[in-house]
Amino acid sequence: MGIEVTDELVRHIARLSRLAISDREVVELKEHFRKILAYIAALQELDTRDVDPSHFALEESNVYREDEPGASLPAGEVLRNAPQANPPYFVVPRILGDPEEQYLEGGGGP
Repeated sequence: MGIEVTDELVRHIARLSRLAISDREVVELKEHFRKILAYIAALQELDTRDVDPSHFALEESNVYREDEPGASLPAGEVLRNAPQANPPYFVVPRILGDPEEQYLEGGGGP
């Protein structure tokens, strides 16, 4: 069972990623996606029955740094790089409700 990589699929993935791509890039990405899926299919054919599953390659566990507060960037500097902002908030696409409504009214907050 394979996934058919179409122009529409590539454009949909680009739209979800908020990327603007040209027709030439669609063709290039379609070929990249096909190669990636072929590689994954080849990996799925490997016999791993006798391979011991391991979550970590190293024996170490719980290697964390101390959780200590540090200096933060000023809100204005952080928001300057946001595609949309309504200080002091980021404006983000709606993920619940009608998918055609891109952004919350009023700039980002309940």
